[in-house]
Amino acid sequence: MNCNICAVALDQPVYESEISLISLCNIFPQPTRVRICANCAHLQTDEIEDAASFYDTEYTILMESEEDDQIYEVREGVKIYRTGHQVDVLVDKLKLEPGTKILDYGCAKSSMMRTLLEDHPHIKPHLYDVSDRYLPFWEKFLQPSHWATYEVPEAWEAYFDIVTSFFALEHITQPVAVVTHIARLLRPGGLFYGIVPNVLTNSADLIVIDHVNHFTRSSLDCLLTSAGLDVQDIDADAHRGAFVFVAKRTKDTNTASWSADAEEVDGSSQRLRELADFWSGAAKRLRNAEQCTEDDGDLAVYGAGFYGAFIKSCLAQPERISCFIDQNPYLQGGDLDGVPIVPPEDLAGDIHNVFVGLNPAHAKKIIKSVAAFEARDLNYFYI
Repeated sequence: MNCNICAVALDQPVYESEISLISLCNIFPQPTRVRICANCAHLQTDEIEDAASFYDTEYTILMESEEDDQIYEVREGVKIYRTGHQVDVLVDKLKLEPGTKILDYGCAKSSMMRTLLEDHPHIKPHLYDVSDRYLPFWEKFLQPSHWATYEVPEAWEAYFDIVTSFFALEHITQPVAVVTHIARLLRPGGLFYGIVPNVLTNSADLIVIDHVNHFTRSSLDCLLTSAGLDVQDIDADAHRGAFVFVAKRTKDTNTASWSADAEEVDGSSQRLRELADFWSGAAKRLRNAEQCTEDDGDLAVYGAGFYGAFIKSCLAQPERISCFIDQNPYLQGGDLDGVPIVPPEDLAGDIHNVFVGLNPAHAKKIIKSVAAFEARDLNYFYI
């Protein structure tokens, strides 16, 4: 098996799962095996079976409603949603001139372009995805001549001022070929702008089975450079747990050679091994914590996203989970794998133990900020 980014042969897995989860929080019937590239510090997961069919017919993100969104963070009690934050970052980094031709590549329902168009009606957005399941969302704000599914029209070659990609490249099994194609869709001087998870600050990315690519700064730089783009910026701070990148198409779109920074690659590789060790022991730690609560009845999980689903998949008695707690109103009133999702203030009074399903880097800070828990005597168990 070779690296998806630099094609160097990969070593044996550094992580193998007991149970696999996809990014939509469902169990997937295939082991998760993750490998590190010693050349570019890319972290790579073995491809899921029949990936094309999976993304065409099964992968449906945030399709409950047009407004459905994810919480990016809560600032002083105010919920900041991911789409709004991503739009703010894009507008800050790119100059959107009147008539800017912009393509959202791998866009799903493209809440990004819909929101961007509301504030910048002078732009000319286009959409592309590998499924036609999102057409009901697209047709509400864009004409059919400005979207495509499955195949990109030849007329779009060298046409766009900007091509965007929001959390899509991590799913793609041939990223160099795709980004090379994206480069051809840009006019000379056009910009490829995107966001991908940063596995070193968003550690659960390592165990998401449908994320075949887990980027480090060096592997992302290698990808963009190898596709013939001139890397302008790779920002690890503008979006928590992610890289925001900008790369330019030059007149010559031939692929360029990439040389590794050995010190950076070695440092990233060591941190990746530490992350793999952390997740390799996570299930055992959670079951040990579960045993400590056996005499306390039902328990709750804070976080109805991927981390929360991971906790449920690890527990020996998941039926003890009475509810998931989440501040996202788009999730409240729904369920995760049959377990109801409630706001923090609705946590039953007889619940004393809460397993925290949040990014370990921010979990304790977030829990301390939950006003509804301040007067509660709760025991917290962290991944």
